[in-house]
Amino acid sequence: MARPIKNDIDSGIQSWDGKIDDNDEALFNAPLPIHEHTGDETDLASTFAAAAYDRCAVMVDDTTYGWSMFVSDGTAWNRILNVETIATIVDITDSSGGTANDTIASITNAANAGSADVGPTADAIADLAAKQQEIIDALRAHGLIL
Repeated sequence: MARPIKNDIDSGIQSWDGKIDDNDEALFNAPLPIHEHTGDETDLASTFAAAAYDRCAVMVDDTTYGWSMFVSDGTAWNRILNVETIATIVDITDSSGGTANDTIASITNAANAGSADVGPTADAIADLAAKQQEIIDALRAHGLIL
């Protein structure tokens, strides 16, 4: 669906319509300003009761993640994203030739005694687990997962 066309207000017809036209211009013809809470996430709920602001958004200077958008679900304020950038996650290359699944198997020297592949395989699994943790940390930092 195409974005609806906004009907502009003809100011100058009444004595009060200039202010409405100015507000209309600020809200609809420019980036939408979002309220910035003067505290942090620790006093957000006591300042703005979540039940009174269901489905509303506010910018909060989170003590851990910096400026973040919080949205009320009617019972609590939930951080949904932060505006700070994080380090880029480097792509990992799969050179294993194996078949991927949801389990990372444990490789032990006892089970593979005499195998020259134990060290490199264990290192590859450790690299994969570390990369997975980087991704999880990035998603969590941006409020996309808990």
